Order: sequence, then C-alpha cells, then structure tokens
Amino acid sequence: MLSQKGFWSYVHADDEAEGERISRLARDVANQFEMLTGEPLEVFLDRDAIRWGEDWRDRIDSSLTSVAFFIPVMTPRYFMSSECRREFQFFARRAVQLGIKDLILPLLYVDVPGIQAEFPSDEIMLLVRSFQWEDWRELRFADLTSEGYRRGVARLAAHLVEVNRRMEKADMMVAVEQPKQGESKIDEEAPGFLDHMAALEEALPKLAEVMNAINGDIEAVGQIMQKATAELHHSNRSGKNLAASRLLSARKVARRITEPAERIWVSANALVSHLHEANLGICAIIEHAADEVDRNPEAKNEVCEFFNVIRVLSENANIGLGSAQGMIDAIRPIEGMSRDLRPILRRLRQGLTILVEATEVSDEWIKLIEVSPVRCEDLNVGSGGNRLSNPSTAELSAQSAG
Repeated sequence: MLSQKGFWSYVHADDEAEGERISRLARDVANQFEMLTGEPLEVFLDRDAIRWGEDWRDRIDSSLTSVAFFIPVMTPRYFMSSECRREFQFFARRAVQLGIKDLILPLLYVDVPGIQAEFPSDEIMLLVRSFQWEDWRELRFADLTSEGYRRGVARLAAHLVEVNRRMEKADMMVAVEQPKQGESKIDEEAPGFLDHMAALEEALPKLAEVMNAINGDIEAVGQIMQKATAELHHSNRSGKNLAASRLLSARKVARRITEPAERIWVSANALVSHLHEANLGICAIIEHAADEVDRNPEAKNEVCEFFNVIRVLSENANIGLGSAQGMIDAIRPIEGMSRDLRPILRRLRQGLTILVEATEVSDEWIKLIEVSPVRCEDLNVGSGGNRLSNPSTAELSAQSAG
C-alpha cells in the first residue's frame, strides 16, 4: 500500500517559541489520522527531510494525488516568511487546479492582524480566506495530556479523514463517468484554446504595465538608499553629533521612501492578482498546445509565438524583480534603527516578499513549456527571427494588446 503524504507548513522560530508544540501537534495529528484510517502516512515536517528548496515543490507537484492534507500554521511570522508564503501559494494553486482544495486546512494558531477583515490587504491572507480553517488559539495553551487537547487533535484528524473519504468517492464517480475507449467526452461549458488566448490578450498587458511601475519604484528606492548611505558615511567622517546625524538621515530616508514603498506594496498585490487571473489560462494553453497543433498544424506558429511571449514575460519578471530578494535582505537588519523607518521598511519588505513569490509562478510556466511536445526550434522563434525575439516589457504589452 502506498503511503499518503501530509505537509505541515510552519515557521521554525514559532515552534521554538512554543517549546516545539507546533511540531508535536503535527505528529499527534498524523498519529490520529493513521489510527483512524489504518493507512501509513508520511508527514513532511522538517525542511531537512526533503532538502527544502526546489525539491519540495517537485515532490509535492508529482504526488498531489496521494496527499492527505496540507496544514499551514498561521501566525504573524508565517505571513512575513517568504518561504512559507511560497509554500502555501504553490500548494493552494496546484490543489485548486486538481480539484483537491479541501485537503488544505489552515490552522489559526495565534491572532493575525488583518486576516479576519472582510477584504484583507495581504494577497496571501486573502487566499487563505478562501479555505476553511481551524481555530487553535485557545487549545495551544492546553496541557498536551489534557482531555481538551486530545479531543482537539482527534477532531482535527477526524475532519481530515472525512475530507479524504469524500474526495475518494468523488474520484471513483469521475472514474466511472470516464468515456470508453474510442469515445470522447467534451465539457461544453469549458473554455477552449481560443477562449484562453482571448482572455490572456487582456491579462498580459496589465501584467507588463504593473511590472514596469514596480521596476521604476524599486530603482527609486535603491537610489534613495544609496544617497542615504553616502550621507551617513559623510557624517561618520565628520565625527560630530554622530547619533543625531544618523537619526536625521533615517528620518530623511523615511520621508523619501514612503511613497515608492507604498506603491510597491500596492503594485505587488495587483501583480499577484493579475498573475492568478492569467495563470490557469496560461497553464491550460501550454498543456493543450500539442493537441491544438495535432488538430491544426497551422496553429504551431501561433503557439510558438505565444510560448515566446511567456518566456520573455518570465525573463523580464526575473530580471526586473530579481533585485527584490537582495533588497529584502538589506532592509531586515536596518528596520530597527529608527521608529520613523520601521513601519515604512516593514511595508516595503512585505511588498518585496510578494514580488519574490510572483517569480515562482512564471518559472512554472517555463517548466511546462520545456516539457511540451511542441518544438519551436525549426521556426526560429525567440532567436531574432521574428517580432517577438527580444521585446521589452513595454513592447510585450503592446504586442499582447494588438
């Protein structure tokens, strides 16, 4: 019997602050799940278990059909962690695509400001709101041997078991309804290849426009920080009123970056929204491109030009937004330098973290293109032989709109 897989997404610093109660909870839920089902369960808890990084995404993506649950443990630090946000976004997107959304059960472990707002400002919080979650804020204080804690664990495991059984029945019904050999079953309501293409003609220019705006603001923030560093070095050399000079410099930086930092945060959320709008269509086009070319060989050129548009969009995202992670790393140690700087830099870091996540989506498109049976080398697409060979972001926007 193949073992099912459970994924527990959490911040290690939270687990350490709780005396490892979060990881203990994961093991307790897994043991209850096994006891109720009699089936083996492989729980991915420690990042070292699967060489956390690129490997975990490949492992999850290749085994979603055998996933028993994915539980993100929600705390303020969870939403500040770029890796945790990336885990949740990736898993949620793939689970929705495969129709196994119910296997995601967020756990509200402590109060998270903003998550229960009607319209959360954080894109990942908004995504979390689309799933049913469990409230663990009181039970986290219960003794591990108490009846309340044990009942809470049992209730959580029982819920997961019920969801898995319900989904197994749904899978069986789908299998029964599959057409026999030689027959075809067409969903008359499902959008077709051209429908997806038309929808993307609207989405891609929006993506390009937002990316251009973000790149400009990131460059502006970088210039402000460079100027502030030069001013600080000048103050250090003068040796007069050093603390006062640093405070004055911090206040100047705070005033200068407030507007671009806020625009980056707003634009980052807009970018992710546009990505989600475009993602399903882009994935559908890439995955069904070979079928379209088989039916209509003349469509190959159009498919290959579309592939190149996506390649350029992904390259621009990685080039233009690639500095985001470096800026995040630079911001973190100076957040505490001044009360004037702290809230602004935190806002900026949140926006930049969202941008880092955005590149993950476009990287997946490239992976799908690389494994597509449609080979475009003979058409010289993307190598200087046609109008899409190396467009700028602005040109990409115009091409997609036209």
